[in-house]
Amino acid sequence: MRHVLCNLSLSALLACGGGLRPGDDATAAATTDDATAAASSEAGSSTTTSTGELPVTTTDAPTTTSFPWPTTAATEQGTDGPVDAGPCPNDALVLDRPGPLLWATTDGSVYETAFLQPGQGFNCVRIEFDLQTLANLDEIAAMDPEGCPEFFGIASVFGTQPAGKVFATAFYHPMDRVRDTCTVGASRLEVGNHFAYTADTPGPWSPGQVWHIILEARPNLTRITVYSGGQQLGPAVAAELPAVDVAATRDPVVRLGLPGPVEDRFYPWYGTTYANLQVWADVVP
Repeated sequence: MRHVLCNLSLSALLACGGGLRPGDDATAAATTDDATAAASSEAGSSTTTSTGELPVTTTDAPTTTSFPWPTTAATEQGTDGPVDAGPCPNDALVLDRPGPLLWATTDGSVYETAFLQPGQGFNCVRIEFDLQTLANLDEIAAMDPEGCPEFFGIASVFGTQPAGKVFATAFYHPMDRVRDTCTVGASRLEVGNHFAYTADTPGPWSPGQVWHIILEARPNLTRITVYSGGQQLGPAVAAELPAVDVAATRDPVVRLGLPGPVEDRFYPWYGTTYANLQVWADVVP
């Protein structure tokens, strides 16, 4: 199912750490000052450091072993959403951060970093990372009796800062609020950008797995694909993305995790570990 984001204030909420999802009536839900304020407050709990010329905001992660990456044996299982316009011929590795980067806790649940040199933009971008998920949905729900962790923020790519367009954002949707009760539902992935959003795609994305995630913004689409043990899990999920305005991509940022909770629906996936980040881009000087 594809939802059109008619209200561009969604981009502002996402940029501040929110995760407001469009409603089922194909119109964008209204953002709130409280959601933006909550996201900004949570973002303030991270620690800012620097690596060379690329600023980093991060939370300490525990030492872990490397996670498996997909192999050439990975199988295609189709795409829910638009089809891309072909490869980006000038893709190059622009950021490589091996090892653990973020252990999502209530003290800090975001890792953010620039991935291009100051002033540079992109035509295409692809981020890849490993995510050790946990089967702890009920425990997270019990932490906040007033809320329900329906959506877990996975990762996002933002354009020109400080209030850049959202070129890619992905959520895991494993729970539902039914008659004021928070219950475990089907495993679903959702992906979107400042223009469009694809929601409620079901698949075999069970908590407790190690996922290798590829999140892309490229000609015609934003797309997420998940692998585990070298094999693709479920379909890729895509949302339409119009032609990229390079001017809006300069000085971009990648975010792993989510500041939160926001609106008692959008949560960081507490306890998970992010590792082995790579960013590939077709760079525009």
